[in-house]
Amino acid sequence: MKGKLLEMLRSRFVRDTATLQAAGVINQLSQMISTVLIAYLLGAEGQGLLVTAIALQGGLHFLVNTGVVPATVSQIAVAASRGNAEKTAGWIAFVTKAILVFGLAILVVGWFLLPWVGERWFGSREVGVWAWILCLEPILDLPRAVAFTAFPGTRRMKALAQLENADEVVRLFLVVIGAVVTGSGLGAVIGSVVAALFGSLLAIELWRQARNDGGAVLPSVRDIARSMWSVPLRQGLRLGLRIGIVKNGTSLFLTVFPRLVISRFVGPEYTSYFHIAQRILTIPLTLMLGISRTALPALAGLSGTRDWRGFRKLFLQISFGSGAVLGGSILLAIPFIEPLVAWLFPPDYAHPVATYYMVLCVGAVPFTFAVAIEAFYIATNRIKAWLWLTALGALITIPLNVVFVKLIPYTGMAWGIALYQSWMLVHLVYIVWVLRTRSAFDGEPATKAA
Repeated sequence: MKGKLLEMLRSRFVRDTATLQAAGVINQLSQMISTVLIAYLLGAEGQGLLVTAIALQGGLHFLVNTGVVPATVSQIAVAASRGNAEKTAGWIAFVTKAILVFGLAILVVGWFLLPWVGERWFGSREVGVWAWILCLEPILDLPRAVAFTAFPGTRRMKALAQLENADEVVRLFLVVIGAVVTGSGLGAVIGSVVAALFGSLLAIELWRQARNDGGAVLPSVRDIARSMWSVPLRQGLRLGLRIGIVKNGTSLFLTVFPRLVISRFVGPEYTSYFHIAQRILTIPLTLMLGISRTALPALAGLSGTRDWRGFRKLFLQISFGSGAVLGGSILLAIPFIEPLVAWLFPPDYAHPVATYYMVLCVGAVPFTFAVAIEAFYIATNRIKAWLWLTALGALITIPLNVVFVKLIPYTGMAWGIALYQSWMLVHLVYIVWVLRTRSAFDGEPATKAA
């Protein structure tokens, strides 16, 4: 038993996960501090307007974005696991070009669309202008976004964690300073955009260091810039589009649309309460992010070497281990949420935030078992099944979501999200069936593949 424990602790997957988990905790702490300070600086309504602007920009981003980043991470991981430096460099050049092209598209479309939406839907053209300013981030953020793709794909989790934490701490500082100087969400928006530029400068320096660390080969910044113009976008768009439909749809229905609907039909102050309840829930769910970001390159690497037995074992350990620990922690925290919010935030936040938290728990607990679902579908190239199950879930849960919003005051959207997240259990049942009955690599029965 002791030997198995030591072997597990020495495994690269555990080390990589621990690195990203630590980075995730630091990030969540920084974001929570930012949320608390903005609540006092802007109040519930001012904070709600800022969250609405962020959601508007996020909605446009997810509608235009194609999902090439997670698709590219898996392709880089496969190429790196096989020692193919040429393909690794090609995929990095591809994702650089894709992020730039779609970032420019978001910026142009946002100029015409977002101020109009802000004025028409929320009675505030200013909120739409804030959202458009945030559209500068994907352009200024380009080097950092490329590093966020290449570092996990080549298993450089320490460099990824350093970049993520430094960028988040600078963002905290600049967002708060901006809010203090302007007394509105505009300063926070400008601070976030400037922080993106800092993150990219840091990414370039960490990239230079990573090229000499003895790991998988990374192309130079000059080589990427030279080759990105010749690499065709169609190279990865087919896979990226299929992944993007699922991932972007999930992000829209879990984070973007709820904030916009609550701001429009309930009020911006309730957008703040809902946002903070979700923010508190992301503290344990951040641990999921660290695991999932490690799971994708790890499972893709096992797919590249066609180790079906190792693939199956790792997926089950990740999914059920994370679900038991993280789901349990979410439930155990329920009695402490209201007193914690009352201690951290202005008095009017405590009860509505705690109410939203309890409702969202209904979906968040099943969701903790879904930590490696995305990695499974991408690594085994079962994107079509992912799409079909997700579409079926949308057909069932979205109409019910509308009913909840109409019939249940204030918390209807939260109940709809809980139902939407619970659909992840259907995905998990399907994946366990695949793991038990056949090889995801070649379609042969699992007994032969093992």
